[in-house]
Amino acid sequence: MVSRMSRAGRGIVMALLATVAYAVVDALSKYQAREYPVMMIVWARYFVPLALLLAVFLPRRGARMLRTAFPLVQAIRGVLLTAGTVFIVFAYRVMPMAEAQAISFIHPVLLTVLAVVFLGEKVSLAGWSAVLIGFSGVLIIVRPGGGLFTPAAFLPLGLALCFSSYQIFTRLIAGRENSLNSLFCVLLVGSLAMSVALPFSWSDPTPKGLFFFALIGVSSGIGHFSTIKALELAPASLLAPFAYIQLLWVGILGVLAFGDFPDTITLFGMAVVVAGGLFVAASRRRQAGRARR
Repeated sequence: MVSRMSRAGRGIVMALLATVAYAVVDALSKYQAREYPVMMIVWARYFVPLALLLAVFLPRRGARMLRTAFPLVQAIRGVLLTAGTVFIVFAYRVMPMAEAQAISFIHPVLLTVLAVVFLGEKVSLAGWSAVLIGFSGVLIIVRPGGGLFTPAAFLPLGLALCFSSYQIFTRLIAGRENSLNSLFCVLLVGSLAMSVALPFSWSDPTPKGLFFFALIGVSSGIGHFSTIKALELAPASLLAPFAYIQLLWVGILGVLAFGDFPDTITLFGMAVVVAGGLFVAASRRRQAGRARR
């Protein structure tokens, strides 16, 4: 019992580290988006972690790391995650970071809807209540008729839709594909797609720009690796609520780096979105517990 709790505790620590790493990636992406094309930033977010992954794990795992039993599913996952990254980096160019992240965090709610439609999953009344809460939070943030109710608000929603669809395809191969192989496939697809687009959006970086691009890639790699380790150490149902701590780091970095402090209504909307996501996580955990029993 002690060892299981210790293992779960290490998983939570890794999940928290991932939230810090992803928040740093978001802040650096917004900073670089002021001077460089979005495609260059997204390329760094995939190519550098891919290079690090191969450098660290390829000598140990050899050709096993490059194999997949589900090439089509992995390709779709890679395309969806890359498209979502493009959406959110574009959003950072035109929106405050905290608001964009908060809107994108409706993805657990969208995942619930997609799981019903495409996987035939049953959702309880509590689950549907969480869906309504999450959507209400997004409406509070964008405030139809208010300052954030612009076409730009659809960019983080694009990430939420891509990421929730990505999770649907991830569920199809969960437990049947090694997590490192899955990460390699996603990073490879993103790197290839962005490498094709890179010549059309290249801007010669300064030494400072190169440093920040490298930092984006390294932070992204830390985030991906920490997420994998967290899921190896603890169940997803336990870790899901901790993902929302990323909103706290994003909010802090947004204030410190860009002076973007959300107003009271926006903070309330963010709290409602988080409540909806936590409600979804709790509902799933109860359903998983009933299924095990």
